[in-house]
Amino acid sequence: MGKAKPLLTGEQWIAEASQNDRLPTSDDVTVTLDGRRLDSKEKVLEWLAEIESDRAAGRTVADSFG
Repeated sequence: MGKAKPLLTGEQWIAEASQNDRLPTSDDVTVTLDGRRLDSKEKVLEWLAEIESDRAAGRTVADSFG
């Protein structure tokens, strides 16, 4: 496994991202921690519904790692 990159603060992430000269392409999509590609409106809405369900039940991302 490759060496993990340290987490950045929001400000650091914005500064690093703003230095990226690459323009987005049609296949640039969000990929969730479990590998799902959110490449359609329907998939995003489904994911948001899952997030809301977890939030309402008091679950967090940390619960999925335990």
